[in-house]
Amino acid sequence: MKLAELKSEFHRLIDETNDPQIIEQFFDAMTQSLRTEGSVWRSLTSDQQQSVIDAYEESKDADDLTTLDELKAKYAHWS
Repeated sequence: MKLAELKSEFHRLIDETNDPQIIEQFFDAMTQSLRTEGSVWRSLTSDQQQSVIDAYEESKDADDLTTLDELKAKYAHWS
């Protein structure tokens, strides 16, 4: 995907959600990755970066997603 397409897709994802927690996560991730020092993204190996990219691509298919209720049920014993 080219840079312009990535930016457009990123904007679309943000525009489609009204969940403040998701927006905050996007914001935090971008803020962290743009910092000159201590960038989480730059601290990842190429394989780790590719895993993140692969997970993002897989998340585009709704069948690959796990609902919040499913996660809560799976990890209920942690609360």
